[in-house]
Amino acid sequence: MRSLSSLSYYKCVLSIVIIARNNRDLLQSLLASIEADSSLSKHDTEIIVVDNGSTDGTDAMLARRFPRVQLVRNEENRGFAAAVNLGYRRSTGEFVLLLNSDTRLIPGELSKMLDYMAREARVGIVGPQLVYEDLRPQRSFALTPSLALELLPRSLLERLLPGRFRTKGRGVSDPIQVESLIGAAMLVRRSVLDSLDGFDERFFFYLEETDFCLRAGRKGFGVVFFPGARLIHLQGKTIRKSWIAGRIEYSISLYKFLKKYRSRIYYQTFVTIRAGKALLFLLPVTLLPFFLLDRSMRRKYNYYFRLLAWHLRGCPDNAGLRL
Repeated sequence: MRSLSSLSYYKCVLSIVIIARNNRDLLQSLLASIEADSSLSKHDTEIIVVDNGSTDGTDAMLARRFPRVQLVRNEENRGFAAAVNLGYRRSTGEFVLLLNSDTRLIPGELSKMLDYMAREARVGIVGPQLVYEDLRPQRSFALTPSLALELLPRSLLERLLPGRFRTKGRGVSDPIQVESLIGAAMLVRRSVLDSLDGFDERFFFYLEETDFCLRAGRKGFGVVFFPGARLIHLQGKTIRKSWIAGRIEYSISLYKFLKKYRSRIYYQTFVTIRAGKALLFLLPVTLLPFFLLDRSMRRKYNYYFRLLAWHLRGCPDNAGLRL
């Protein structure tokens, strides 16, 4: 099968790069869904799994069940951005599909994205409509972090200003240009990855895709939400066991993002508001006996306590998921 491109130096049409860490069963389900998608047979495809130091037998599962999958194994967790770069630089495809291990293909949907990219040469990155297992829509494109989103609930902003803050794709039937896509699934033209030298590895986890999409947009590459294709995202299953650490890691990436793109005054205002919100939550709750709090409130209390303590320590990088 010939590549979609007229350039001869691509060895295949599609490289699927999957980032995994200690989620063997989810990864197996994803690879089985790729295997079951017969529409991909018309495209030359390679699959690369970048494993960030798993200890759950992921490598043995791949060798036994999916011997054609290329495994790039890190001895430690190097983070999402670094893993993407390792996988993409090992790949040979004209297009690179970046997938979280908590996703699953729906037969025929990925081919729609490939066909669209082949028709639209100006488009550099495409994201599908992410859905739950029952096919309800999820947030599929992202908003750039801002003071408005920090001060007001996202749901309120989506109701008041749906044109600016809509992210689930409801009511969207045609491809639209967006600021950023959710990193669970992004189809990227290889020339975009080469032009941007991959992902910024200063982002360990979270917002690396937002940074990547913003840099792509500033270079003139189209970043498009494509509602005509769906992809299942088992949202949160890879981070649920480390929810609090994950939220701290989000704050680490958030502050790096703000330092990179915003003024010092904007950054300092944002940090003050975020730390103040944690303190305002903790003060009244601290007056209550801990045993009166339900499980959800205890988790929130522990999170805000750790978030405030992290701020008081000067917001170090060696926290969150890297502990």
